[in-house]
Amino acid sequence: MNKSKKSAILLLLVMTVVVAACGNQGKSNQAVDSLSRDEAGSLKIAYTNEEIFYMQYGNAFTAMFPNVAVEVIATESIWNTDDPATELKKLVDEQKPDVVSLTEDQYELLANDGYLYDLDTVIKQDQFEITKMLPGAIELLKNKGGGKLYGLSPSFSSKALYYNKDMFDKYKVPYPTDRMSWEEILQLAERFPTEGQGEEQTYGLVLSGNTAFDLVETMGTAKGLTYVDYDSGQLSIQTDEWKAIIETVTNSYKSGKVSIPSGSNPFGGGGIIRRAGGVSMSISMGTMNFAAGKAAMTIDQSFLMNMLQMSERMGGATKRGAVSASPNGSSAGGSKLLEIQEINWDLVTIPVDPTNPDVTGALGLDTIWSISASAENLSPAWELIKYINGDQLAKTNSNSSTQLSTRTEYISNEEYNLQAFTVLGQNPVTFAQRFPIGFKDEFAAMASEEMNLIVSGTKTITDAISVIQTKGQDLLTQKKLEE
Repeated sequence: MNKSKKSAILLLLVMTVVVAACGNQGKSNQAVDSLSRDEAGSLKIAYTNEEIFYMQYGNAFTAMFPNVAVEVIATESIWNTDDPATELKKLVDEQKPDVVSLTEDQYELLANDGYLYDLDTVIKQDQFEITKMLPGAIELLKNKGGGKLYGLSPSFSSKALYYNKDMFDKYKVPYPTDRMSWEEILQLAERFPTEGQGEEQTYGLVLSGNTAFDLVETMGTAKGLTYVDYDSGQLSIQTDEWKAIIETVTNSYKSGKVSIPSGSNPFGGGGIIRRAGGVSMSISMGTMNFAAGKAAMTIDQSFLMNMLQMSERMGGATKRGAVSASPNGSSAGGSKLLEIQEINWDLVTIPVDPTNPDVTGALGLDTIWSISASAENLSPAWELIKYINGDQLAKTNSNSSTQLSTRTEYISNEEYNLQAFTVLGQNPVTFAQRFPIGFKDEFAAMASEEMNLIVSGTKTITDAISVIQTKGQDLLTQKKLEE
């Protein structure tokens, strides 16, 4: 082949790539026609389960657009595969859904690999009011999307510090307030006596994490600390800053005023909440202890609030009702039952770092709804995204959903400080920190074993941190090689 022909072929290939790229970019920025109620169309949706989709969204959406034929592609089977991320991409490539529902990790992966449609243009075109959505949620979506908005989420998860007013009043301890530091909260916990033993023991603070190291990592993140440099493959936890945090946490565990998380299972060694004729739900041990009136404070998600309020409603004429729960998921008939006591409770923000008091690392998004970059049915796809994330559905769900709405005007309660869930923004450290697959859980388990040796007095802090650093570096190197 002569030089001129090679040059022509090369130029053709370059032009093909450029045209394809421009075509994808143009599609992301093109105007989307509005869809009238009577207009016919079709829509393919990748969602966990068809039945659940129709129950939550589909029935209402098809009533709004009766001539749009909806097909749901179930995605629940990919979770049983060895590589769910690859299988999800394969599903999108082969099934070509117009709309996909995603977890945070899936959203980040697909957004950065060019699978998702940039929503900025259609949001501006329809004047869709994302300004009324939780700023931290939008910020999180943009950060995971490389600065662009490739999806929206109707709900979010966050944590708050719950406190038992009756215990604070009994021991004449001042109530916690928003934006207290971790050190201040641990000092408050120290002011409560440790009473009882075993299941009857009371605490100043109970935690719902899976390992003893969880609190160390949470406090470090609040201070802007990281211990893994993913790019260089270096671990750095043998520093003065991390040593001070580990010393603070292990001293709190030693005092008995702060509970050590009791397991590495998904519910932290918890149990089952039961009601005769009702639905059983798994809960953490920290949640159980606080609900049973055995802790002055706990850090938890909105589920605890829903559980306590449900207890109040079931109490009938009394203001505070009671529900029983069996520890460790055993059957109610053969176990000692824990009761949700009559708790006078409220909540404040989770502890923060005083130098950066307006951020939290606890914010997460439940389900993210995105349009595929290859969507053939943009108009109905955008209508579905608008409906799921819109004001109408948020208002409808405000009195029934157990999730926190990203449309924050529908998070309100005259009795409780629900702003504790929404007032803090997203901590940028959580965006920067990256771990090899499988590293984080194994590292936390190993570090927790060393911390337990500190608590028991069989190893010094210096020696334990040295082991954590050495074993942690070996584990990091191994996991990086396996990727």
